Amino acid sequence: MSVNSARLLALKAHKRGLMATKDLLYGLYLTIQYKYHLRDSWKIINDMAMWLRGMEEEQYKSFSLEIAEQELIPRIRPSMLDEIQFHKENQGNIVLLSAALNYTCDPIAKHLGIDGVICSRLESVDGIFTGKSFGRLNFGDEKLIRMKAYCEQLGCRAEDDYYYADAISDAFVLEKVGHPVCVEPDLKLRRLAKSKGWRIIE
Repeated sequence: MSVNSARLLALKAHKRGLMATKDLLYGLYLTIQYKYHLRDSWKIINDMAMWLRGMEEEQYKSFSLEIAEQELIPRIRPSMLDEIQFHKENQGNIVLLSAALNYTCDPIAKHLGIDGVICSRLESVDGIFTGKSFGRLNFGDEKLIRMKAYCEQLGCRAEDDYYYADAISDAFVLEKVGHPVCVEPDLKLRRLAKSKGWRIIE
């Protein structure tokens, strides 16, 4: 998409009163820590989900669905719609592999007619978020682990896969597939893509 979904969701949640100002400011602080590698990335990513602790799962699910339909789906890059259509026409199995939560990924995947979703999930007890993840969040090298497991399940090879990404955190997966594609990549990923001769979509 042409927007950072996590940032947009946080701003909208704060505007709706779902996220406290202190949690929004803490999220900005964590973003700075992540950008400049001031702390372990996994601890930062896990802390970012803590603001949801105590919220009703259904409330957040309804909020995420609304934001996905009204704000995120309209911002899907036209170039990516063309890529998805290309793979559909060639009988490709299309999977959304994302660090985002299932509440965001599922409606987007449904809209696009995507075959599978591999994403992050949060733990809830009696319908209330605990602030902990359900298993590991789907970030960094965890994406590669899950992609390999999915490929084994389908009996396909990573060497035949296409993978589309816009951030350096996806380098773990890009380096293992046969067809890495960088979509309007961040500065670090752009440098890596150029050094390796990967395709870049602007």
